[in-house]
Amino acid sequence: MLRRCATLFATAAALRAPTARRVATTRARAAVDYVPDKARPLSIGIAGGGVGGLTTALTLLKAGHDVTIYEKTQAFARFGGPIQFASNALSTLKAIDERLFSRVMDAFTFTGTRRCGIKDGLRSSGNFDMTPVADPRFLIDKETPSDWFVSFPLKQCADFFQLPYTGVVNRPDLQEILLDECRALKPDFIQNGVGFQSYDDSRDEGVDVTLDDGSTYTHDLLVGADGIWSAVRAQMYNEGPVRGKSADGKTKQGCPYSGYTVFAGETVMPLNDYYDVGYNVYIGPQRYFVKSDVGNGRVQWYAFCALPPGSAKAGDSWDEGETSEAEGRGVIDYIKGLHEGWSDEIFQVLDQTPAASVEQRDLYDRWPEFTRSWAKGRVVLVGDAVHPMMPNLGQGGCQAIED
Repeated sequence: MLRRCATLFATAAALRAPTARRVATTRARAAVDYVPDKARPLSIGIAGGGVGGLTTALTLLKAGHDVTIYEKTQAFARFGGPIQFASNALSTLKAIDERLFSRVMDAFTFTGTRRCGIKDGLRSSGNFDMTPVADPRFLIDKETPSDWFVSFPLKQCADFFQLPYTGVVNRPDLQEILLDECRALKPDFIQNGVGFQSYDDSRDEGVDVTLDDGSTYTHDLLVGADGIWSAVRAQMYNEGPVRGKSADGKTKQGCPYSGYTVFAGETVMPLNDYYDVGYNVYIGPQRYFVKSDVGNGRVQWYAFCALPPGSAKAGDSWDEGETSEAEGRGVIDYIKGLHEGWSDEIFQVLDQTPAASVEQRDLYDRWPEFTRSWAKGRVVLVGDAVHPMMPNLGQGGCQAIED
């Protein structure tokens, strides 16, 4: 009997799973066998010095890699308006570097702590009122204000997931912070005035990067962070010339026209709802108008209009364009004409806008790459180069940072 019990105990012991300590030891030994203690730093070239390129550079520099950005502009000037930073991007910045996050917060204006939502572009009172959202009494009492359709739960979502609140930061301020943090790790990490032209990934030793001045550099990896009109993407996916137009003019580099052009401007003016509203979207037939607090009393606006491509009436600073005072005044009058019959709140904002601040851009959009890899060999795409975002989503820079 005792012999049978001993046999049973021995069998059970043999079938029992290894102890946690034994498993950990085995796994640790396997890791040592196949993974070196520290891989050599990689040489990484980045095409494009926008928000995505700079954030990628900082992350890789902090990891000990040798990074060089190739940026076509001669120098970083303070141009470009405020950009929205949602909770997802802020939490990513915080994970990358606490000091970086703290510096961005010092330059930040929170909008997600206030009401953000959609207003009736035609029936809003004209007084920037904080009326109840989607008040059902309007269905039976037409005297009930019906300004607000929807309020986005930005604060509630951030609280639930314990994320930073949504807000805006001036693009030049953000770029200066990222440049400063990168230069602290590698003073000469960026080469200005030399844009990416092409790459050759056919050799085993690395990827050869040719710039538009004819110079060539070899890196272990190349990151295409050069925006929606990406030259890296054009070569990787064999899309032809950068910004190459289709015969009907409705597609550029395989990217179709969205059906919308956007006008934008910035002003300083007193608003009844300034401390209560982060941003709001006036919505109506074939167009919508966005008003947002961007800090220090400034109000930024966007007018998205369903117009054919090539109907530009104002300059675009991203294409090194500008708008004269006379052109800007004509554009503002044109936008007011497009919004005839809309709420007087829109006209008050437009009337207070300095004419030379007005810009315009035709919006092109494409599906994100679901079926094609974002990487090929030693080359990878990030941000708008692989998944461009329409500006009304407020996620262009955010998604590039997450990449």
